[in-house]
Amino acid sequence: MPGRECEEALDRLFEYIDDELPDDELRRIGDHLKTCPPCEAEHKIKEKIKNLTSRTGGDAAPEELRQRILASIRSARDDH
Repeated sequence: MPGRECEEALDRLFEYIDDELPDDELRRIGDHLKTCPPCEAEHKIKEKIKNLTSRTGGDAAPEELRQRILASIRSARDDH
């Protein structure tokens, strides 16, 4: 089971990728990713997803939908 640092990093990856976090949190998550191969692998996957979806040129998903999707991902991760 991932530790607290892993859970926080994984829960905030899209915010990290989008540079939407305060500098201290960006630095803390970035430092964690450098030392945690499983979290870095997840980061690379989500970064690829972000890059692929941004190429479609569509509008961003509504915040409510984004939150529901993230909650589903967290729930699925907790079930395993």
